[in-house]
Amino acid sequence: MPLNAGIPESGGLSKSAFRRLVFASSLGSAIEHYDFFCYAFIAPIVFDLFFFPKMDPLAGTLAVYATFAVGFAARPLGGLVFGHYGDRIGRKSVLMATLLIMGIASFLIGCLPSYQMIGVGAPVLLVVLRFLQGFAFGGEYMNAVSLTLENAPSAKRGFFASFVNASGPMGIIIASGSIALLVNSFGTDAFKDWIWRVPFLFSFVLVVIGTYIRYHVDESVLFKFVQASKKVPRVPVAIVFRSWKKSTVLSCLINMVHSSFQYMSTVFVLGYAVKKLGMSAAGISTGTMVGNIIEVMMVPLIAHFSDRFGRRPFLLAGIVLAAIWYPLFFQILLERNVMYLLLGLAVSIGLIHALMFAPEAAFSAELFPTEVRVSGSSLGKQLGIIFGGGMAPLIATSLMGNDTSFTPVVLYFEVIAVLAFIGILLAPENYKRAL
Repeated sequence: MPLNAGIPESGGLSKSAFRRLVFASSLGSAIEHYDFFCYAFIAPIVFDLFFFPKMDPLAGTLAVYATFAVGFAARPLGGLVFGHYGDRIGRKSVLMATLLIMGIASFLIGCLPSYQMIGVGAPVLLVVLRFLQGFAFGGEYMNAVSLTLENAPSAKRGFFASFVNASGPMGIIIASGSIALLVNSFGTDAFKDWIWRVPFLFSFVLVVIGTYIRYHVDESVLFKFVQASKKVPRVPVAIVFRSWKKSTVLSCLINMVHSSFQYMSTVFVLGYAVKKLGMSAAGISTGTMVGNIIEVMMVPLIAHFSDRFGRRPFLLAGIVLAAIWYPLFFQILLERNVMYLLLGLAVSIGLIHALMFAPEAAFSAELFPTEVRVSGSSLGKQLGIIFGGGMAPLIATSLMGNDTSFTPVVLYFEVIAVLAFIGILLAPENYKRAL
């Protein structure tokens, strides 16, 4: 008998309650993306001098990307811990906790003293807070997706689950937009001196709003049925390792390819363009913001069609286009033209990444039954993101060193794309399967 036998199909909430739930899940995801990407955008242009001033420029950049990767290293642990409790006590309670942890960690990053003030304690505290950011972020995403997916009408699961994904670019838009505004308003020198703290400190306000809204939503209909039926597993991840290993690997592969494409197109490009090519950080942040504005609109649209034609065609198309586009994108970067780069970022993030990202939420969640949905999908997603997005800027910078050729970086991504393409070809198409 299937693990989820006897569980009713989703869609049990009233329309008004469901709208509140979608909004709460999406808003929380937007806030957490804002916090996470404030670090991603500020770190490459500020933190080497602020926290690692005694290193040479290349070593300082590598150290910054290493702290960036720490946040991703913590994400599988967060996925395991919060996935366990999401499957044990409910999605809503976990989402309250992850938002608070992320917001407090981000606020404290904005309060950190420099290396000149407290010495090695400054980078140590940065690493600890970055770890907490990643820990919370690892538990957030699939709990939010599962809460939305499990309450959505069956024929529109992909569309409504994509609102959590679309809210991610919204958070990135707010982060990149606020950074570009602050740099343009106060100048690069003042931004590097102290203005960089402002986006982190603003997290406190966002967390208060997000926590209040999430407190007033309903729990997942399917989870409540599992709970009432006494089918809640004692150790959900043990069932995942025993019975759902293939699903975990498939989830890992799709998240590995889309996250490596995204983070190398933004974080790595931002650091390289500013440090090596002398381009404007504000201009590149603006390009990232434009790309994410396009992605916010494209993600629900693509997800809508994935409810009609399946998740796999869009995932495969995105992977193929990413593999073709990536070497061309680096040639655009070398032109040192902000307008060209802005258009390149619009294509990379707004169109190509959206093709992979839009169906990913439903694709990952639909690979697992309700009892272990958060544990399994969180584990696959966070492993994929650490091996893809989290390590990508660090690996790309290490592969290039002081060289000017992007060939090793391109080959690194192409290998990831080939593995993901094969995995998606072998994946089941579950868009019509009952949850």
